[in-house]
Amino acid sequence: MILRDALKLENNASLLIVGVLIIGVLYSLVFSPLLNQNEQLQADLKAEKELSIYLDISEQKISVLANYPALSKEQISKQIKAVFQAQKIKLYNLEVREKSTLVRINRIAFKQLLATLQQLKTLYGIVVTEAQIKHVDTGIVSAQLTFQMP
Repeated sequence: MILRDALKLENNASLLIVGVLIIGVLYSLVFSPLLNQNEQLQADLKAEKELSIYLDISEQKISVLANYPALSKEQISKQIKAVFQAQKIKLYNLEVREKSTLVRINRIAFKQLLATLQQLKTLYGIVVTEAQIKHVDTGIVSAQLTFQMP
């Protein structure tokens, strides 16, 4: 009887060892490669999402550029001058540079300045890249604006 109990314990221990070995083999042959493949797929998915975001942003930038006509430096300065004159805004100075145009205005209502700048951006894609605005009086400012070529 003692021998039978000892054999049962030995069989149980052997079964336990065989079970652990089977689990170890299954893990190393099946589960570990699946986990590695899952990690690789997650990395690929992240890279694809980043690429998709980059392409969406690039598409938006290209579509914005395509909406505005290509203008020469002279045409840009004429458009800036025309938009300000249409708003009855007197320009103190308009200086065309290599990649920008500098405009100085002595007195203008701040709201009118903002509306005019929005109009230049909307119609021609001409935007201000630098602005020095000084308070002159209530609601009135003087401005030195640098416009970027579209």
